[in-house]
Amino acid sequence: MKALRKLLVRALGFERYIRFVSRVYLRLVGAGWGRQKYPELFFLEKIIRPGFVCLDIGANLGYYSVALSRLVGPEGQVLAVEPIPDFQAIWQDNVTLSGYPNLTLLPYALGGQNTTVQMGTPERNGLLHHGMTKVAASNPDEHYARTYDVPMRVPDDLLAHLPRLDFVKCDVEGFEHEVFRHMQATLRRFRPLIQTELNGLENRRAVVAVLDKLGYKPFVLSERSELVPCSEAQLSSAVTADFYFQPV
Repeated sequence: MKALRKLLVRALGFERYIRFVSRVYLRLVGAGWGRQKYPELFFLEKIIRPGFVCLDIGANLGYYSVALSRLVGPEGQVLAVEPIPDFQAIWQDNVTLSGYPNLTLLPYALGGQNTTVQMGTPERNGLLHHGMTKVAASNPDEHYARTYDVPMRVPDDLLAHLPRLDFVKCDVEGFEHEVFRHMQATLRRFRPLIQTELNGLENRRAVVAVLDKLGYKPFVLSERSELVPCSEAQLSSAVTADFYFQPV
């Protein structure tokens, strides 16, 4: 598979490759493929309701944005946060092709300052990993094949105008603690359900601590596609995983 990916990247170029892959993925998922491989994506069908306002932090190429947009319907809204210009263009094409008019792109990184920050796309074993693009300073030992200077905004400032927020998905490759630390006013105000991928024990513990102070408890998705309380062993595992946080 890696050899095929390298061949396609060499033949198409990086941007055309990820554009092609994202189109294929969205068509397959739209047809119901991937329920076993991507249970969190299909779990949205159980928790997202028409009229919801959803926030997709780290929207990348639009996989969650498209699914959320379909589920919230014409009365709902999806705000997609994606700071990388190359990904923004593909996101825009993908959501346009999907035909959902209820999406808004917020072209920023989120963090503790209204400033400019460098982000990077890592290269591992000769392959660029677009889904692992991150704030470069969060992992200075990573080899970044591409870097981008992008605007950063404080989430509580950026989202202060919202009248409603029901669901937050956050996947920012180890920077989640900084996002939630500077989003506390928004979370206190609306108490949305949160889904976040957490890698790195320090990052995970910091997120749990911030959200615990706000009255949130961690859950995980069971094999029966139900939210169950998260065990201490799961929180202490070094394995990257998705966690859900509910206000209790």
